[in-house]
Amino acid sequence: MGKVFFEDPVHHISGKISKKFRTIYNLRKASQNKFTSVHGDRVAPATAEELAQREKFKTVRQAALARSQDLSRLAADTAAFKAARAAGDKHTTLMGWIFAQEWKRLN
Repeated sequence: MGKVFFEDPVHHISGKISKKFRTIYNLRKASQNKFTSVHGDRVAPATAEELAQREKFKTVRQAALARSQDLSRLAADTAAFKAARAAGDKHTTLMGWIFAQEWKRLN
């Protein structure tokens, strides 16, 4: 009996189709393997470390938002961000750069 190969309707999908779907589509480029993984709702409660990490993220996010809305620091932050980008920094947005600076400062 011959082997049956099914053709995909699209070349490949990567990521989620929309927020309500739990299926994630992946493609390994090296081997051209296509696979899916299903991510369901979490059943275990969050650990103390996870809760502490969430609180740390929340604190840094609030500090970054406050810093980005502070007009007295905005010009200096923009200039430092542009200098960091010219030097090859990985951050592509000013908000991401400010978040990273606040993360370093608070940790």
